[in-house]
Amino acid sequence: MLPTAALLLLAVSAVAKENATCDGPCGLRFRQSSQGSGRVVGGQDTTIGAWPWMVSLQVFTSHNHRRYHACGGTLLNSHWLLTAAHCFVSKKKVYDWRLIFGASEIVYGNDKPAKPPQQERYVEKIVIHEKYVPSLEHNDIALMKITPPVPCGQFIGTGCLPQFRAGPPRIPQVCWVAGWGFLKEKVYRVTPTLQEARVNLIDLDLCNSTQWYNGRIRSTNVCAGYPEGKIDTCQGDSGGPLMCRDNVANTYVVVGITSWGVGCARAKRPGVYTATWPYLSWIASKIGSNALHMAQLPTPFHSTSQAPPAKLPSAHPSARPPWYFQRPPRPPPPSPPASQPRPGPRPKLPAPPPPPPPPAPPPVTRPPQVLSFAKRLQQLIEILKGKTFSSAKGYYEMETTDLPELTATS
Repeated sequence: MLPTAALLLLAVSAVAKENATCDGPCGLRFRQSSQGSGRVVGGQDTTIGAWPWMVSLQVFTSHNHRRYHACGGTLLNSHWLLTAAHCFVSKKKVYDWRLIFGASEIVYGNDKPAKPPQQERYVEKIVIHEKYVPSLEHNDIALMKITPPVPCGQFIGTGCLPQFRAGPPRIPQVCWVAGWGFLKEKVYRVTPTLQEARVNLIDLDLCNSTQWYNGRIRSTNVCAGYPEGKIDTCQGDSGGPLMCRDNVANTYVVVGITSWGVGCARAKRPGVYTATWPYLSWIASKIGSNALHMAQLPTPFHSTSQAPPAKLPSAHPSARPPWYFQRPPRPPPPSPPASQPRPGPRPKLPAPPPPPPPPAPPPVTRPPQVLSFAKRLQQLIEILKGKTFSSAKGYYEMETTDLPELTATS
């Protein structure tokens, strides 16, 4: 019998003719599930290809060559996937993990290689955010480099990340979660069939209130679920995507990464997700700017010159996070053609020079000085003689220009 590694390489060569670069459109669902039975917690079964960027991160045990699902992830391209940092608290080595792509059904503890259309891969590198704080789940975000690269195909596609200009996800909004996690809080087993559920994005002010999470939510989080609970992510869903539909592009954008919560599906204890938008620059620093650009929702009008990214908020908490007490700003208009500068506030153009106006009296800024008859007579005599006093030139010029005004207003 061929060893597992040889079988995996054979499977890779069998699909080499597919899209090895995964450079097609992101965020497109290949198949959509029909509304089914209530089951994530309170979700429903999906069909294969429903969420083609979903990845099953499985712990590999070398003594019996079995794989056990532990976390979810989002495929960004052939080389990289996005997940949560807390998935690697106890398993940090690349050889501890196997990755399964294109799956709807998984077998917990499977000791056999994945069969098409599923694809199995190794991990080349695990990149955990440098400022991840396990005790508080701050900066709960990580990347995994896939080896060999996974091809996209009939049931494997890439997820979209937000644009730099998008800002935090707007509230209210109906979004989706998916995963192979527990179906109930105290049912300690993962589900073999990928689950999906609709959730509402919840205002962070409400989510952080005293009756809810009482200050534990940061500006780099997203809360999603329902005030009454009942539908939520749970253990085993960690690292998976929170996805919202972009109605303009008709694609789904991964706005969050399943991070933590108190219990599962409890009232006033919704799922807490790591927002992807604040970490776009961090992701670009690890996978490359071009790779990030390919994984972002395309803009309606592309410019050949890439605009500089908007300044993202710091991952550190602040007394008043920028999107905590106000609605997100309206996105700017689409980019103009490449020959024009990056769009921004309309510049204030200088006013064109006015045509020479007809002689008109200047605006009165002060009461004109009243001159005595003798003074006026003296000025008139000096003008007739063509003489002025050099020491009083300014005064006299001013006074003579004032004379018509006095005449006009008299």
